[in-house]
This record gives sequence, structure tokens and C-alpha cells, in this order.
Amino acid sequence: MDDLFFPYFIHLVALSVSLSLIFLVYKKKSSNIKFPPGRTGWPIIGEAWGFVMAGKRGTPEKFFNDRMKKYSTEVFQTSLFGDNMAVFCGASGNKFLFSSENKYVATWWPRTIKKIIYFPEHVDNSSIEETAALRRFLPEFLKPEALQHYIPIMDSMAREQLEADWCPHKQVRVFPLSKKYTFALACRLFMRIRDPDHVTRLANQFALVTDGLVSVPINFPGTTYNRAIKGGKMIREELLAIMKQREGELISDNKDDAGAIDLLTRMLITSDDNGKTMNHKEIANKIVGLLVASHDTTSSSITMVMYYLAQHPCIYQKVLKGMVFLSILLLLLNIFTIIHDSTLYGMSNALFLVLMPRYKSFHFMIFVLWI
Repeated sequence: MDDLFFPYFIHLVALSVSLSLIFLVYKKKSSNIKFPPGRTGWPIIGEAWGFVMAGKRGTPEKFFNDRMKKYSTEVFQTSLFGDNMAVFCGASGNKFLFSSENKYVATWWPRTIKKIIYFPEHVDNSSIEETAALRRFLPEFLKPEALQHYIPIMDSMAREQLEADWCPHKQVRVFPLSKKYTFALACRLFMRIRDPDHVTRLANQFALVTDGLVSVPINFPGTTYNRAIKGGKMIREELLAIMKQREGELISDNKDDAGAIDLLTRMLITSDDNGKTMNHKEIANKIVGLLVASHDTTSSSITMVMYYLAQHPCIYQKVLKGMVFLSILLLLLNIFTIIHDSTLYGMSNALFLVLMPRYKSFHFMIFVLWI
């Protein structure tokens, strides 16, 4: 019987010794370079478990506050999502990051997140090059003529959701509903998807992606991270199918006017300085990345605005008063536009934004409208 278990015992001892040596080499290698104070936790996993658990308890800030108290209020090191990283804190840290792009710091995605968002063959692509390629399209997508087209869409979709999901209820959970709205709006503006069932299918897969972004990065069947990788793959495949259909529409010259064109279509038809267009997989990577970047941040902002308006009735009343005034003003401007010249619609919107800051009671509205 002892002879039967002896080989397994030898293998267990060899595995333990190997892991110990890897840990010692890893620790020695890290000690040769001067890093900010802090610790990186376990190899591979790092401190991701503590970060995830703090988030599940509803106190993600505790993970950072505890380390700021223990190590430094300016910068400390940790390891999350399979990568070592430095966390900059406070106003000085934010100023350094946002004023030093491509000088001391560069846009970067952890490899574990890239595995969720990108096709496997693009995981090792340079984040700097990916960001530079994306920025070619955004100025055209965000120019005033394009924004003039987006605002009525945003307004109509907000009204539709308020009537369907808010008005019938005395009490609602704002964050899930704001996520539903921002994702549907992103699908409309980025990909021109209007079908609610299509949006719901994508939203279900996207929920798996967002859950996996802040999970422990263990790619094993049944884990949150594994489900996120599968969800990202299904979204990318769906995007490839949409692009194939969109190219057929472009060939048949069945497309909207230039001001109404969506981001995906713009990526399909725009070429670089050498006359080369971006391939479909690269476009899918960028669309998924934009969905991730625009989703929880916007939803959280909307939710916090709603929360603080509910907590401060006096500010809410000023916002409501401002909304009534601006609605009347916009109505009058649109009537003037209809009577005189339809091309003045853009001018009326511009006047609408210019007049707004001149009234002290409407300063609160500037923040709400640009969320």
C-alpha cells in the first residue's frame, strides 16, 4: 500500500518545492527594483480576492483607503487582475496621470481584461497603438453636427424608458435602470441597433463581461472570469455578423445621411493615410472596448445625480425650475425655426446651451445635461 502512494507523495513534494522556488525568485526579482510601498499579495492572483470581496460588500473604497492608511496617501503598489500596478491617490496623483500621458504613463489594459475584450490574436497588441487608431474616428463622431443628431435620440429613448420602467412604479432601483438605458443608447449610437430583443441579447452577454472584469482572473469552467471570456466572444461574433450585413447595405447605397451615421459604419468606411481600412476584428475589439468604457461610468454618474437630487430637495426644485424654463425656451426657439427656416434648428440648440450658464439657478443643469 505504501508503494502505491509513494510516487504521488514524491510528485507532491516536487510541486511544493517548485512553487516555493518560483515564489522566492519572484520575490527576489521584485526586491532589486525600487517600487512604491505596498505589497503584491500572492503570485498570479495578487490582491484581487480582497478587492473583489470589498466590492461585493458594497465598500470597494475600503480596499484603497486601508492601503492609503497603511502605506502612503500619495501612491502605493498592489497587484490586481494578474498585473502589478501602482495606485496614485489624491489631487496630485490625478494631475500627474492626466498631464503625463505618453510621457511618463501610457494608456494600458491588463492582459486579463484584454482576454475578455479582444480576439485572442490581438491580446498582445500595443495599447498605445490601439488608442491612437480609435482616436482617428472619435472627432468625427463627436463633432457638433453629429451631436445635434444624437440629442433627440437620447431624449426620446429616455422618455420611452421613463414611461415604461419608471412611471408605473412608486419605487425603482435607479442603477439597474440607468445601466439598461446607457447600454441601449450605446447600441443605438455605436451600432444603430433599434430592436429591443437584439439589445436584450447583447445586454445579457455584456452583463457577463462586466461581472468578469473585476473578478479573480481564473479561467476555469464555471468561474465568473471564464463566463466573461465566453460572453466577450459571443458579442464579438455578433458584431462581425452586423458588420457583414452593414457592408451589404453600403454596397447597395442604403445608408443614412452623414450626420446620422453610426460609429461602426464610420469605422468600416474610413481609411488611414495609406488608404487602408480597419479589418473587422479590430473594429469589433474597439466597439467592445467602448461599450465597457462608457457603460458603468455613465450609469454610476446618472445614479449619483439622482441620489443627490433626492437627498437635497432644494437643489431638486432649482433643477426642476430650470427644466421648465429651458423647455419653454426650446419650444419657442423651435416654433421660430419652423416659421422661418428649418436650418436654424442647430442655431437654436446652440443658443439653448449659450443662454443656460447666464442664469445662476440653472448651473446645476449643466452637469446633468452633459452626463
